Amino acid sequence: MVSRICKIVCALFCAFILFSCTSSGDASSAGSETADTASEVSDPAAEDPDGSGGEGVPAADDDDSGPDEGYLSDSDAAPDEDPALDGDTDLPDEDHDPAAVPDDIPDEDVYESEPYDGDTVQIRIVAGNITSGNQQSYDPGHGIRIFQALKPDIALVQEMNYGSNSSGDYKKFAQKIVGTNYYAVDSADYQIPNGVVSKYPITSHGYWKDPNINNRALMWAVVDIPGKKDIFAISVHLHTSPASDQTKAALVIVDEISKLKSSKPDKYYYVVGGDFNGETAVSSNGFGKNKTFYVDGPDPVDENGDEETNANGSKQYDFVLADYPLHEFQIPTVFYSSKDSTKTKTYDDGLVFDTRVYTQSVLDEYFSPAQTSDSSASQMQHMAVVKDFLIELK
Repeated sequence: MVSRICKIVCALFCAFILFSCTSSGDASSAGSETADTASEVSDPAAEDPDGSGGEGVPAADDDDSGPDEGYLSDSDAAPDEDPALDGDTDLPDEDHDPAAVPDDIPDEDVYESEPYDGDTVQIRIVAGNITSGNQQSYDPGHGIRIFQALKPDIALVQEMNYGSNSSGDYKKFAQKIVGTNYYAVDSADYQIPNGVVSKYPITSHGYWKDPNINNRALMWAVVDIPGKKDIFAISVHLHTSPASDQTKAALVIVDEISKLKSSKPDKYYYVVGGDFNGETAVSSNGFGKNKTFYVDGPDPVDENGDEETNANGSKQYDFVLADYPLHEFQIPTVFYSSKDSTKTKTYDDGLVFDTRVYTQSVLDEYFSPAQTSDSSASQMQHMAVVKDFLIELK
């Protein structure tokens, strides 16, 4: 009996030893397979030791101090522009904290523009050298009435003298024209300054020197319209003679815009307007160089179909020129009757506004508070030019 029990115990002991050996062998095998799998994962550093970025391997970042894609440093600010006044949201890389991005914005969309959702904004741009009297000033009121009649969103103003040219006077001027305090001027020290007045905020401004004259400059302002892109507006009063001076000044602007487009691509729509004192700069050798501005017709005309803008209606001196992207959004300029909303005056390519070609009753209905005599006021030498744009909010 004892012998039989011993045999059973021995059998059980042998079975236990056999089971233990089998389990140990499986564990070793699994560990070996894991090691083999790990050895199949490539080492990027080993495959691309120089960091040049072989196929499927991102290139090494040689310099972590540069700005992230989509951001620009202060050194990329517009010429003569004080970065503190820029108003841009561009940040140097060291100031950008990805962790500070709101949680509801996916990381991959942080630097992407919002998709176009079909919204638009209509912008009316008016250029006017429409001072009167002996002081090249808007004090007499004729030019102010003309601006009010045309209802600009952005006014490119020449000979921008009003009152004592103080900030308070200029705010009054802006209020009268567009109903806001948004204005910028090249300098109150210039005898006949150029300026920009806007319904929308002006976030930065400055000017470039005109290579031909010293009593005015080539003035610019950034207007913060709705949407991702702003309008870079340039107000000019070019030299009269020789006509080649007009082209020289235009090329200064073209060169500066080229720099801006390189440093801040797709950031602005560009428009230049004002008193060109001739047509010389409106060519492929001037504002049209490198297709910076659209310089082909048709041009704005007055009620009688004439495009001349000087006082006696014999020369075309005044223009509003858009860059190609903005030009694509140009629409007919429409004024509505104050008596019947279904009645309009429509100008397919924009308007040259000469109060003398209307009756007072028509002005009262469509262009209040203009007077028929405003365009013939003493020393009123130019007509205002109007273009409208329906801009997609990208």
